[in-house]
Formats: sequence, C-alpha cells, structure tokens
Amino acid sequence: MQQHLSWQETINRALSVHTDIPSSRFLQLATVDIHGQPHCRTLVFRGFDQDKNQLYLHTDKRSEKIAQLESNNRVETCWYFSETREQFRFKGQIECIGHLDAAMEQPTSRSKQQLRLAHWQNLSDALRESYGSNYSHAQPDENFTLLIVHITQVDYLRLSPLPHLRLLYSLDEQGKWQTKAGSP
Repeated sequence: MQQHLSWQETINRALSVHTDIPSSRFLQLATVDIHGQPHCRTLVFRGFDQDKNQLYLHTDKRSEKIAQLESNNRVETCWYFSETREQFRFKGQIECIGHLDAAMEQPTSRSKQQLRLAHWQNLSDALRESYGSNYSHAQPDENFTLLIVHITQVDYLRLSPLPHLRLLYSLDEQGKWQTKAGSP
C-alpha cells in the first residue's frame, strides 16, 4: 500500500493553506437526541490538543446540544476546506467541561478546569459577554462549556485532483493510528 501522511499532518497542511479564510474555522457537529433523531449545527474550531487526538469547541450550557450530549456523547464532526477540496469527518466521544465540573476534587477535573479557563481567557470581550452580561475575564461564565471531542476515527476525502482519495484512520486498542484506503 502507498505510504500516506498521517491525518494530523494532512489537517495541519489544510489549516495552513486556509489561515486567511475565516470560514475555514467552521465545522459541523452532529449529535443524536433521546428519540434517536440526528441534529447538526455549525460551530467554530477552537484548537487541538498537542497530539491532535482531541478537538476543542465551545458552547453555551443552555443550548439543546448539551442535553443531547448528556444522553449520547458519540458525535461526528464534518469539516470541509474549500481551497484544497478536502473533507475531514471526525468520530468520537465528546466531553462537556462546564462550571459544575469544578466541584469535583479529582486532579483531572482541575486540569480540565484550567483548560476551560484558558479557552475562556482567549475569547474576545464581545464573545464572553454573549455567555452572560456580568462576565469576568478571570473566571469563566457558568454558561460557558468547553467541548472536547476525543477522536477515535477520521474519514478523510480529497476531491482534487482526480482521482479522489479517501483514507480511513482508526485508533487501535494500543492507541496507535491505523490507516486504510477507502472507496471515494
């Protein structure tokens, strides 16, 4: 089989090509409600962890998606890059880090609250204000929720040049990424 770049290298390349295109920061998040009905909406990409196995998003705890994620935390995101004609679909489980998590006295909870605080402090004042009228730069609003997508599969599709290229990346039980070619 032909050697391909890792999906992390491929998305780094796509992001660098699209740096000056604001719409390239938008991706779609699909969830399922308690009745099994799908819901899809557009969110803003807020970054990856160092290894790029976690994708960061933000939301308001008052949104419908929070109840959907509490009943079923399996999600898929779809991200299309227009200039390079590449699509990335990330599957995995999502973790919601909100203000109530701060009450837990577990070390991981504290580090996740620190991550939530860092994301909060990176927001513009106007965006912070959208979560609550009495916001503070030093402390996240109670409605601000950090979403962490723990990526377990990546479906990559390159539409240009012809022929199309589709690669399926899966995280194995040892935490290593496996790659196989898919049909376009």
